[in-house]
Amino acid sequence: MLGRLLLKVSSAAHGLLTYDFCPWANRWVYWVKHPLSFLSLTTIAAIACAIWINPYSFIGVAGALLILAVGYVWPYLSMWGVSGEIEFEQTHCSEGESARIQLVVNNRWPWPVWGLKIVCPTSPQSRQATGEGHPVPREVWASLASIPAGTHSTFRWEWFPSVRGEYPQVIPCLESSFPFGFQVASRKLQVRNRLIVWPRVWTLTSLLDAIEVFPTAEVFSDHRVGDQGDLLGTRAFRQGDSLRRVHWAQTARHGQMIVVERQASIQSRVEIDLPTDHSVHTGSIDDFNASLNWATRLAASLGLAYLAAGSTVTVRMGQQALTVENSTKGKAKLLDALARVQETTDGRHVGHRCDRRGFHLAIVTDKCVQGMHLPHEISGRMIVIRTCHEGHCEDQHAHDDACLRGLWLDLNPHLGEQFQREWKRVCHAG
Repeated sequence: MLGRLLLKVSSAAHGLLTYDFCPWANRWVYWVKHPLSFLSLTTIAAIACAIWINPYSFIGVAGALLILAVGYVWPYLSMWGVSGEIEFEQTHCSEGESARIQLVVNNRWPWPVWGLKIVCPTSPQSRQATGEGHPVPREVWASLASIPAGTHSTFRWEWFPSVRGEYPQVIPCLESSFPFGFQVASRKLQVRNRLIVWPRVWTLTSLLDAIEVFPTAEVFSDHRVGDQGDLLGTRAFRQGDSLRRVHWAQTARHGQMIVVERQASIQSRVEIDLPTDHSVHTGSIDDFNASLNWATRLAASLGLAYLAAGSTVTVRMGQQALTVENSTKGKAKLLDALARVQETTDGRHVGHRCDRRGFHLAIVTDKCVQGMHLPHEISGRMIVIRTCHEGHCEDQHAHDDACLRGLWLDLNPHLGEQFQREWKRVCHAG
């Protein structure tokens, strides 16, 4: 009981002491919070006391000037004798996985250097998203208490990158503001190698049927289902199936849509369209929940799943196109390309140059399909990331006609699990 009372009293006192009674005056008094302003006022007061009251007050003037000199000069003096290099102990990892970093710092001074930290500024895209007049966000990778005099010190730690990309995007710096934090001095580190962070991949247990590239009788397989070759059997209709595969006699007999399954070609092609124009995406490229980052994760999940099934996968990223086959090198090449995807201004959305011979998938946002009437084979195989809040889009045409046949997902941190469930439903729904 007494503890709760003390907690309430302390909370009330904290609120009273920190309440801003005169917010209109902040623009004139906030400068006093800076240490330089405070010490300057102290120096001026000490000089006034020394002139009109007591000459011994010059001791206070000397002390204040000494503190200013040490606080502003010492960080630069320390960094002049320090250099370092950083190295990633691995070249690839996925989002959320650990990556070991090694830092070697050389202190040439005959005294220790204290209060160092490794800081990596954010990418230029994040600076543009932050806007002018706002401090540029920086990520502190590690803090070092001290570097002994005249030594080469080695430090290792684990880093967990949350967003895909090639790191470091900006050269990290070694910073020091010791001893008083008045001034920050920095020195760029040498980067010995780079780390490519792959998009996170969600395992897909079921796939929609792909289409053969060059249908010939010699390359049909009894173990794969497609549109060509001999008849294998019948099954219930699934969302996305072609009407040409409907068995109308069995459909009339069972009262539901029944399709036939035939042999598939050993060689098949899947084309994944990934628009990268900045006008159709939301969020900063360094944001885990950015729509472009989620689009690359979905593309990676689908690409690896179809590669494992033996298909040739082509991914169109803006104006670039990459075709890979099922191999360890091909998978790494696909993930490397998706990890490096950046927003563009090409104005290309989806379906402009799709290969009509292959199986086409499009991963877009609701901004990309607003007011657009897409070809049937594109809209029926579309995965749409809904970026508008509460499922209500500004453009009412976003949900028109063929677009409704696409797979709609809500943009949130759990989009990956939602994609797994919805994709399984599409592949197995009757």
